[in-house]
Amino acid sequence: MKLDALLPLPPPGFDVTSHYRLKPRPKRAFHTILDANKLLVPGSKGSLTFRNLDGERVELATKYEVSAGTIEESFVMRKTPAGLESERLVRTMLDAEGQQARNEEVNFDANLGVAPNTYPEVLLPLMLGWPSPQRTRAFYSWINDRFVSRVYVETKGRTTVDLPRGTRSAIELVLYPDLNDFVRVGSTVARLAKPLMPQYHLWFEPESPNRVLRFEGPYGPPGAPELIMELDQ
Repeated sequence: MKLDALLPLPPPGFDVTSHYRLKPRPKRAFHTILDANKLLVPGSKGSLTFRNLDGERVELATKYEVSAGTIEESFVMRKTPAGLESERLVRTMLDAEGQQARNEEVNFDANLGVAPNTYPEVLLPLMLGWPSPQRTRAFYSWINDRFVSRVYVETKGRTTVDLPRGTRSAIELVLYPDLNDFVRVGSTVARLAKPLMPQYHLWFEPESPNRVLRFEGPYGPPGAPELIMELDQ
C-alpha cells in the first residue's frame, strides 16, 4: 500500500450539508474516563457541510451538539493533481450560552515534519468514502503537533445499513491505527493484535456525493468517547 497517497479529490456534487443523529455506542470497546453518555445529551444532532471554496480549496465544516454546548470545526484542504492536502483547521467550542470556551487554530503549512497525507483524526474518517481505486490505504492521523499516528483503511465492500429513516445500500470501510506507533512490536505482532485495536466502522453512499451514512467508533484517537452517528434525512 502507498503511505504517501493523498485523499482523492471529492466527487461531483459533493458540496452539500448532511444532518445526523448522535448517540453513545451501546457497547464500548474501551472503558476510558471519557464517556459518550456524558459528552452527548438525548437527541444530540450534528451536521457536515462540504464546500468548494474557490475552485482550488475544499472545506469540511462540522457542528455537533454536546452536553457542554456546541463544537464547531472548519477544515480547509488544498486541491493538488495528486489529491487533497491539509491547509488549515479551526476548532471552537461554545458553551451553553454561546460563549467561546475553547479555540484551536492549526496551520498545516508550518514546517513540523508531518507527511503530506496527514489529516485531523476526527475528520479524516468522514472523507474516506470518496472513490479510490485502492482497496487498502494508509494515512497519517494528526492528533496534535506532538502526536501523529499512522492509520490503515480497508474497504470491505457493498452491504446494507439500517438508518433512522430506512435501510440503505452502502460501502463499508474500517479504519484502525498502527500499533507500532504506540508500542514498537514489529509487523507480525501488529497483525496478530489487529482485532484488539480500536476500530472505526464507516458506511458511505455508493454513489456521488458519497456521504457518510453511519459512523461507529471513538470520535477521535483511541480513548476518545465512542459514539454512533447516523444520517437523518
